[in-house]
Parts: sequence; structure tokens; C-alpha cells
Amino acid sequence: MSTKEADSHLFKIDPGLSGERIDKFLSKNLEDISRSRIQKLIAGGKVLVDGARVSKHHRLVCGQEISVEDLSSINTGPDVTAEATDLKIVYEDKSILVVSKDAGMLTHPAPGNEKNTLVNALMYHCKNLSRLSGSERAGIVHRLDKDTSGLLIAAKDENVHHRLSEMFAGRKVKKTYMALAGGRFKEDRGEIKLPVGRSRIDRKKMSVAIDNGRDAVTAFEVVEEFRQAALLNVYPRTGRTHQIRVHLNYIGHPIIADQVYGSRLSSKIAKNIGLERQFLHAAKLEFTHPLTEKLMEFEDPLPLDLLKSLEKLREGEKM
Repeated sequence: MSTKEADSHLFKIDPGLSGERIDKFLSKNLEDISRSRIQKLIAGGKVLVDGARVSKHHRLVCGQEISVEDLSSINTGPDVTAEATDLKIVYEDKSILVVSKDAGMLTHPAPGNEKNTLVNALMYHCKNLSRLSGSERAGIVHRLDKDTSGLLIAAKDENVHHRLSEMFAGRKVKKTYMALAGGRFKEDRGEIKLPVGRSRIDRKKMSVAIDNGRDAVTAFEVVEEFRQAALLNVYPRTGRTHQIRVHLNYIGHPIIADQVYGSRLSSKIAKNIGLERQFLHAAKLEFTHPLTEKLMEFEDPLPLDLLKSLEKLREGEKM
């Protein structure tokens, strides 16, 4: 059980959580905060158990109360430099930005990749961004994979960031992706409800994980059919890492050109249509503005590389 304010969280430990390490527990329950940052918050005394400081190795006990304070007060990530990178702004007001991220761009800095990210570009464009998730993720409310293009919302202050995070957690933000998936679908629409977690075999990958995964729901509908593939509208109800890619791969329809979760068929199709990155695009966002309560709707058309590969696929069907 947990309660939270814009810059603090309070958790009450249930019986089933006894024995779990505190840093692991918090990394699961504070989605926008990296585990390394959680460990530094613990070391900095920002995490208390029943009012006392603990180490990152502390094992939880039923009934204990964890308080996490001042999430935005510690800059534990790499120094982030503002960069004059081309930024495709779809919408902007005093509290939020909606941008279109190019494929190949990381959402935020990561070890070994501290430059040329969306955060670097956002910091150059906007001097005031939320630091609720740390300076290395300034403004970032949700993420897109490096090779996924499309729409993202960024927050300019912690209060708006918190409200948007609550909306995502409460499934009040409707996201529509376009994906080209391998194979023929037996039904025009469907829903995948399978937990997603870190793969036990390859820790760099995610997988359907019945025993240790987090609930994940992905709905889809077929927009256009081909002999060996289908163009889909995909509606992720939750926002787990690599969720769409993992779910579609699990049901036998991997995304075309997905270098991690693809198959021989999806790789073959990608080669035939000249596609070098996964065909996945965040095409539409619908949400209520966190301050004005106005309904906001944004669409981002397929980028040129995906349009060209789709046209080649269509031309191949005529032969």
C-alpha cells in the first residue's frame, strides 16, 4: 500500500513483501526513478524505515513504513548538457511540451550515451523542466525505445509531472502506436494480458514472466493485411519496458526489423523492404490537460522511412 505527494512517497509493507531488499522494492514501485538513484537517495538519508535510516541492503519486514522524501533534490545522474539539437515540437504551453522523437535518439542519457538525447535537446529549448525523476531525466514523464519514433509528453514542473505520472498509472492517457508485425492474424482485433519482466536468461532483454513480471495489457487491431505481415494499431493499456515488442513476439507476430525480439521471418521481410529499424511508431496521444482539464489530442504521421518501407511491401504484394 502506498500514498504519495508530488515529491514524496509513503509505503506500508504487506506480508508478501517481507524479506525483499529495500532498493529492489523501491525500483519496482517508483517507475520513473532508476535503481542507482534510489540507492543514492538511501545513502543520502532520503529514505527512512519507521523513521530510521537504513542501508540499501535492508530487508523489509511486514508492517514497516517506508518514507521517501525530496525525490527531486539530488542530482545523482551524469552531468547533462543542453544541446542545440533539432527538436520537433508538436505542442507547448507553460506547463507541458508534446514532442515527436526521431528513431535512433535515446529518450534520456544513459551510461556511455550522455549526449544527443531528447533530454539534451529539451534542456536547450526549455530552461525550466521538472526534475522529479532527476536531472538526467529532466521533464521525462514516459519513454520511447531508442529505435521507436513518435509522440512524448514532457513536464515543465514537478507538480504537473506528478499529475501526468498519476494519469499514466491510472490508464487515463490513451496511446496509439502503429506497428508492422510478421505473420497473418486469425482475428482482426485482440488483447494480450501477460505480465512482463526482466528475462532470466538475458538480463538485457524483457520477456513474458508469469512468476516475477508486472501486469501488462496490450490491445491491437489489424489495419491492413499482407501475405506475411500485418499493419496494426496497437493500444498499450500499461507502460512496461518493451511491452509491445515482447507481447507481439510472444504471440508469434514479432515487429518487423526488431533486432532484439524479431524472428527469421521478420528479418527477411525487413531486408526485402529496406527497413533498418523496428516498425513501431507512437502515432497518437489523448489525455486531459493536468491543469486546464481540456481534452488534448495529438497525432504524428508515420515518418518517411516507415512510409517508404510500407510502400515497398504494398508494391511487392502486386507482383
